[in-house]
Amino acid sequence: MKYAKYARLALIISGVVLLSACTRSVSNVDSAGKTENPVFPDASHAVRDEGSFVNLDNLKQMRTGLTKAEVYELIGTPHFNEGVFRVKEWDYIFKFTQPDNSVRTCQYKVLFDSEMKAQSFFFAPANCLEKPTAPAMKQAMHKELNAESLFAFSSASLSSEGYAQVNQLAEDLKSDNLENKHVVITGYTDRIGNPAQNMQLSLARAESVKQLLTEKGIPSSIIETRGLGDSAPRVMCPGKKSPAVIDCLAPNRRMTIDIVDITAGK
Repeated sequence: MKYAKYARLALIISGVVLLSACTRSVSNVDSAGKTENPVFPDASHAVRDEGSFVNLDNLKQMRTGLTKAEVYELIGTPHFNEGVFRVKEWDYIFKFTQPDNSVRTCQYKVLFDSEMKAQSFFFAPANCLEKPTAPAMKQAMHKELNAESLFAFSSASLSSEGYAQVNQLAEDLKSDNLENKHVVITGYTDRIGNPAQNMQLSLARAESVKQLLTEKGIPSSIIETRGLGDSAPRVMCPGKKSPAVIDCLAPNRRMTIDIVDITAGK
């Protein structure tokens, strides 16, 4: 009898200890399922320290008011030995495949209120799901040329003056260190004519400049050409085609050359 009595007492005590352990909250979660300081456990203490690849569509469905059963259905059991009953926080280790096929690992926490409904969600790091931004390219040089000094009207063939200007540009580029540099040549036209043809003309002019730069020793691999046609006018000159309107639209007929440093921001 005494043995049974002591065994029953030990069972009660262990149950109380277990219950208190289950209701313990390392993040000091209040009855509303909120905390001012979410505490993430050491990943090495996880039951699944390698984590798992979570279904992103399921993760997007995580919201306040979900029951533990619903959370379990969406993202699985927690990766730490935190228990189920009366536990106010579940922790996970999730893996996400990045655009470059690398894998990013983050921790994820769900907090429950006193009714065991999900109320708060946290990532560590907090920006886990933000897409990495490409480093900004620092502009090393910007040069603008009047298209009329390079080409005859509606032509993509370099004039003698245009040849001289591009030849000088090539010499200027070669005098600089072009390692990790990117050359962007952009052509623009005025609004006179067909927009599609203007787009083609602006690109053909940029290609003519690239061809001569390449012939003068600038690597073709670092040169990009763009044709924007009449899509970015500098001035607006109303009226139909006439010598006066064509002269007014001259600032819109231009070529720009930009040298950018592709290592800037790394």
